[in-house]
Amino acid sequence: MAAMIETLATTIENTESMPGYRLLTLEYDEEVSVGPGQFAMLRAHGIPEPLLRRALAVYRAESTTRLTFLYQVLGRGTEVLATLHPGDKVESLAPLGNRWPMPSSGRAVVVAGGIGSASVFMLVQDLLRGGIETQVFFGAASRQAAFGSGLSDFAALGLPLTITTDDGSFGEPGRVTAPLERYLKSTRAGAVAIYACGPWAMMARAAEISAAVGARCLVSLEAPMGCGFGVCVGCVFAVKSDGPPGFGSYKRVCVDGSIFPASIVDWQVNAMAH
Repeated sequence: MAAMIETLATTIENTESMPGYRLLTLEYDEEVSVGPGQFAMLRAHGIPEPLLRRALAVYRAESTTRLTFLYQVLGRGTEVLATLHPGDKVESLAPLGNRWPMPSSGRAVVVAGGIGSASVFMLVQDLLRGGIETQVFFGAASRQAAFGSGLSDFAALGLPLTITTDDGSFGEPGRVTAPLERYLKSTRAGAVAIYACGPWAMMARAAEISAAVGARCLVSLEAPMGCGFGVCVGCVFAVKSDGPPGFGSYKRVCVDGSIFPASIVDWQVNAMAH
């Protein structure tokens, strides 16, 4: 894994893609080797609160020194990031977490739910470059949320793309897991690698569907983080364990992941916290 770099990055752009959704591009003063699925801890420099940094997935690596983050403005941390202007400094700790692995077979399914799309866009780019047959399922709450979450970028890649919205304002109405289930039941699912990132309920259902058809599923989890490197233990989640409850019953999203096999996650226990 590439070395973690703590530095002050410079804001290049911080534009609104749709109301409530923004693209933040930062220039680093040294090279940052980022893989698909990795994230950074960011905080506007010189602003006293919030004290803690915000975890954001790297959406695109424009170059070895320029990274773009797609984020939804929710809560004080992202509200402050939304006020950044070109030239403003950002405290950054990156890269963090593990990377999406390339599939061992020749087929992949990528499931993006809402702003979870930020974690999988570089993965889809790598799958395209690697000549992997890829089907993308893209779900959002509404048309505005879909385009705010980067739908145009995914569509521009030219891969098979199924779109759903909860309110039926664009694409197929309903949850993204419904067409996912239809697709997996109609194909040789055991030979497909499934990658999912989005709301916990969506990933839990994707994991259930994948297990039912014998397909391997990987998920990128999101949890509140204080540090991003395993010290604060604020991002723990329950995993399946045959032993008594204890330290082995939990993993940290930041340093053990954020990408995990869906089969190890105790979705029932975690549902109570999400």
